[in-house]
Amino acid sequence: MRNVIANVFLILASTLAASAQAATVAVQLDLQADRHSINPLIFGVSGSPDLSHLAYPLVRWGGNSTTRYNWQADVHNTASDWFFMNIPDGDGSPAGSSVEALISSTLGAGSQPLLTLSTIGWMPKPVQQKRWSFSVAKYGQQLVTECSYFGSPPPDWCAADAGNGRCSPAQNHTGYCDSAGDIVGNDPLDSSDVSTAQTQTGWMAHLQQRFGTAANGGVRYYALDNEPMLWNSTHRDVHPLPLTYDEIWQRTVTYASAIKAQDPAAKILGPVTWGYCDLFGSAADNCLDGSDRAAHGGTPFIQWYLQQVCSYQAAHGVRLVDYLDLHYYPQGAGVVDFSDPPNGSETTDVSARRLRSLKELYDPAWDAESWLSDLGNSAPWHYSRPSLIPRVRAWIDASCPGTGLSISEYNWGADNGASSALAQAEALAIFAREGVDMAARWVAPAAGSLVERAFRLYLDFDGNGARVEGESVRATSANVDALGAFAVHKAGSRVMVLLFNKATTSTTAALSLGTRLTGPWKLYQFSAGSGVSLVGSGSLDGSSINLANLPARSASLLVLPDVDRIFADSFDQP
Repeated sequence: MRNVIANVFLILASTLAASAQAATVAVQLDLQADRHSINPLIFGVSGSPDLSHLAYPLVRWGGNSTTRYNWQADVHNTASDWFFMNIPDGDGSPAGSSVEALISSTLGAGSQPLLTLSTIGWMPKPVQQKRWSFSVAKYGQQLVTECSYFGSPPPDWCAADAGNGRCSPAQNHTGYCDSAGDIVGNDPLDSSDVSTAQTQTGWMAHLQQRFGTAANGGVRYYALDNEPMLWNSTHRDVHPLPLTYDEIWQRTVTYASAIKAQDPAAKILGPVTWGYCDLFGSAADNCLDGSDRAAHGGTPFIQWYLQQVCSYQAAHGVRLVDYLDLHYYPQGAGVVDFSDPPNGSETTDVSARRLRSLKELYDPAWDAESWLSDLGNSAPWHYSRPSLIPRVRAWIDASCPGTGLSISEYNWGADNGASSALAQAEALAIFAREGVDMAARWVAPAAGSLVERAFRLYLDFDGNGARVEGESVRATSANVDALGAFAVHKAGSRVMVLLFNKATTSTTAALSLGTRLTGPWKLYQFSAGSGVSLVGSGSLDGSSINLANLPARSASLLVLPDVDRIFADSFDQP
């Protein structure tokens, strides 16, 4: 055993400054405790990744522009992200669209696409030209237009008539400008046509003809639109009123029942929340508490929604929503940063706050370091302590057992931040341990970026396609703020331990394995200065191992031999 420890120390110590003093953190494994399968769909992303470079198991087509998409003409609407504008894509045909190209490449790589279907009731007009919702000529002067946004001189392709829907009440006398400075009463038909559930199932029928049904290799996962509780902001040109509990459920029934009729094997995700507030209330409420929630017995929106899903199933024999789908972004200052270039903030304070904010996913005692802390900590909801996954899991168990859990949009920092990459790596481990069934980062990290290393640690840690897979088992760190620890057992193959050194100095992990393991081990690792690579190997015959001097802000994967057959047999006993 001394030779094993010495071997690891010699391999890793050379990567550190001689003056670095490593703290020691004890890690305890229990391979028989908290066992549950890890769904590979948690390692998903949004966007259009090169799956030949890294094979993400799930690729989501989503975001604000997917709420209004005309699949027959291949036109999307940018909503409030860019002047409420219709933008033509491809050659104007379904078969020539980038969406179908994404589906084709995803299925061809053996991965699963997650497709957003619109439920808002509007889609862009079927013309291959730009159109917009807030015409200056029709609705009056506006604070910004597509041309004024760029200053002088503007690009020759911009539309000076396309406004942002914001006006100056003192200067605008058209009758469309309200006291808040919003243009109201516009005609949705300026840019959009009516869309129905049959419009969406018509698209499904087309995709089934090209790719097959869900049960025969086609698209299996469909999301019920994107962040509907924000429509009165992001898509206020066609849905200016805030969504209520009852309206979103009515839309769920209308669209989900049509989707299930079109393809009974399809799996549906809903209600696709935008963030923390709509866990508890609708857009018509004041984030958490309001008249709409009060009218529904004071029940948090997500808990109420789950109740409707299972009540409908009991009455009609159809499960309309298979996965409860949430979006979640930590709200601490600087934690999420979509700046360009995408390096993000890596100051000492922001980096530490980013890594601590991971506790929002699982720790019921952790108060968020953001405006969420102002929401109060009184029973029964303890708003300032998100504890996102356990909280929602408890609602599922109480209100609609058997519902899967999806976090189809999240982000823990920019692509090329050292703490962002480490946070992403640990977030994936948290998803695995806490039983998330599906997840997709917004968006796919750039090829070669630091955050891509986090995904590679799970999806291709040896460069030959080896993955972290199997069952999550218990791993306990004596100091989670310094060293995160997680364990995975792939029965008949290997035991894997994931270690995340969040300290700014090196850390020694003292692992107690809980059973004797015999055979070869390998240590893979990445940090800001190096990609995922093999940094150590040796032979083990014992129940403990020390990994000395894990580099500061690094992620490590220790691959150990499997438990012997006699011990493994005990996992099969009731």
